[in-house]
Amino acid sequence: MIPNQNKMRVMETIAERNLISLMNDTKWRKLQDAVINTLRFPPPYQGKYLLDDLVYPEEFEKDVWYWGDWIEGIVPFYNVEWIRVRPRYLKHRGRLVSPEIIDITDDFVNILKELSIPYRLDHDTYYIYGYISDTSILT
Repeated sequence: MIPNQNKMRVMETIAERNLISLMNDTKWRKLQDAVINTLRFPPPYQGKYLLDDLVYPEEFEKDVWYWGDWIEGIVPFYNVEWIRVRPRYLKHRGRLVSPEIIDITDDFVNILKELSIPYRLDHDTYYIYGYISDTSILT
């Protein structure tokens, strides 16, 4: 699909669903840069995009062993409905030893606060919305 057509479909979806924009390219870039340049690892996330019905990855209820692709995975920013970040991962230590949980939650939340990025905490995950219909659920 041609990028301009894709963006037009996104804008139509935003209008049809009466969504409010919470993030713009500048805020997404600042978040992306802070995550890549200041955290010990890029935390895994689940993404929901405006033109997709499914989230990716589909399973994200438990800690995972992989890192998030914060360089190319989130773009184009204008298409991100939300991302759900789990600022920790399971570090493999061997076949007979349980994985170690590496947790950077405090550092991640500090970035969100420093950049004034609204979020919603749900259990151990942080939702960051590009677009939302009800802002009362945010921190």
